[in-house]
Amino acid sequence: MTSARRSVVLTAALCAALALGGCEDPATTGDRSGSAPGWGQRAPQIPPVLVGDWSGGTTDGFRSSVWGFRADGSYRQNIGGGVLTGRFTVSGSGLAMYPDAGGGPLTFRWAVTQDGRTLYLDGESYLRFG
Repeated sequence: MTSARRSVVLTAALCAALALGGCEDPATTGDRSGSAPGWGQRAPQIPPVLVGDWSGGTTDGFRSSVWGFRADGSYRQNIGGGVLTGRFTVSGSGLAMYPDAGGGPLTFRWAVTQDGRTLYLDGESYLRFG
């Protein structure tokens, strides 16, 4: 999926979530077994270097977004005044996101610089903060 197409999907998901009163918080909505491969069977294998909060990006139609990736395989994206949540899996340099609002999976190529300060998602840079 191209960055432009992913932006349309993310924007549509954000609009749908906001119209419904916001997105659910996966920490308070119970088990997501079956919503993405592997959930309910074993803990996802998440590289520790990816875990944390990252800010940046510009091609999503907004000035920037903040991604939060957690060790339990959940993510949160603050973008344009809204919040998107979901689950994700990592396989090598591939990252697949399964938004709670539907429309997934979204796939990215990811990398973190050797110093651990910059995340790249399909070439977009995000800086670690927090």
